[in-house]
Amino acid sequence: MTKIYYAESKQAEIYNNVADAKKILSSERFERYKRLKQNDDKLDCLTVGIMIKLIFGSSEVLFKDKNGCPKLNNGKYISISHSGGICAVALSDKPVGLDIQAHSEKDYTALGRIVLCKSELEYLKNSDNKEDVFYKLWCLKESYMKAKGLGFSLSPKSFYFDIACEDIILHSDDDKQWNFFCFDIENLTSALCCNNDSEYNTEKISLTSYEK
Repeated sequence: MTKIYYAESKQAEIYNNVADAKKILSSERFERYKRLKQNDDKLDCLTVGIMIKLIFGSSEVLFKDKNGCPKLNNGKYISISHSGGICAVALSDKPVGLDIQAHSEKDYTALGRIVLCKSELEYLKNSDNKEDVFYKLWCLKESYMKAKGLGFSLSPKSFYFDIACEDIILHSDDDKQWNFFCFDIENLTSALCCNNDSEYNTEKISLTSYEK
């Protein structure tokens, strides 16, 4: 079963200083924290670091591979996403990808021409709720790209989804068995991609349970 933990990044504000960040974060994440300019980005970085420490008891279990994808040193699989003041972490014994997205007003058809395949774009154009369809398709795409461990080195136009029916169908040259789920986390559109795993659950973490 895939486990999804999530937390509100605003709770990390009390740790949002160099001294506390250095104690909490891994050396790699601390260097990234210091480079960040926007306060929201710093809070997201801190939140994920605190979540990792609460879940694993150590901040040094996480690293990035050559594609910039997060990896764990214990052989488990992890996927991380943050948007709209929420940070989420998915953990599994098998490859996993998670994406969450806060909505904002956009020209969804114009964006779709950039990132969607022809059939997805047609479905978007004919939809009565272009906003929901676009975010659902985009979250699904990112979750798959993350689960593959390729990130944006895999073109989002190299595969496509059929979401017209209840079941989510992936069309690609991939011979692996993937399961997809769409749901909301704190009103954010979310998608999960699991390798042959048909169950997941979610748990909200309070950052105030972390002791300095």
